[in-house]
Amino acid sequence: MEKIFNEEQLYNEFFDVIYRICFLYIGQESDTYDMVQDTFEKMLKYKPQFESMEKAKAWLIVTASNVCKTYLKKWWHKKRIAYEPEMINASGNQTDEDDLKEIICKLDSKYSILLFLYYYEGYKLREIADMLKENESTLKTRLVKARQLLKNELEESDYEN
Repeated sequence: MEKIFNEEQLYNEFFDVIYRICFLYIGQESDTYDMVQDTFEKMLKYKPQFESMEKAKAWLIVTASNVCKTYLKKWWHKKRIAYEPEMINASGNQTDEDDLKEIICKLDSKYSILLFLYYYEGYKLREIADMLKENESTLKTRLVKARQLLKNELEESDYEN
């Protein structure tokens, strides 16, 4: 039996997750909000029915990823370069976790999205592979590489402090 979830409920529940994912792809606040809006517009347009909140979250993550990938392919976007790492967390307090998020944002999106979904959202590699339509073995290798890149960035930032 399919449960029907209110669109407003889904928006309120998953806005932060979708914003972070879009920001990891886009790296600029104004464009990120556009991608989040496009993601939720697709939900309103297609009106998918979800069995659970977890399935709704997965659908929104996949949709957000696809919206961002499409945006990044546009020729005019490639002409623009902007990066606003401070926007990933609007709290204003600089903590170790904020520093870690900033470093993750600096990584290539194929690594940052994987790290975010695996560590922050708690998805298993199999689930991420299904969402991103990637081979699980590829993601395992990419996760090893992402951890190494993250470790290198953390060591470099320690030397700078």
